Amino acid sequence: MADQRLELTETDSAGNALATYIASPTDSKGVCRVDIIEPTTKRPWQRLLDVFLPAGYPHSVTDDYLEFVHPHHI
Repeated sequence: MADQRLELTETDSAGNALATYIASPTDSKGVCRVDIIEPTTKRPWQRLLDVFLPAGYPHSVTDDYLEFVHPHHI
């Protein structure tokens, strides 16, 4: 069992992969290596938008989402 690789994928609440963690088998000294693989790199402006948008946007919202957050009547 010590020779098996362990892989864990972290997801947001919409099920989108945030990162994959891969633990390689321990070496003779008992040291285990863990690699973190992130999905395709987002541009800085995309990462900034992620702060303000719901997880998984636009697939995680209904068709009336924009109307809800920015109503035409004030």
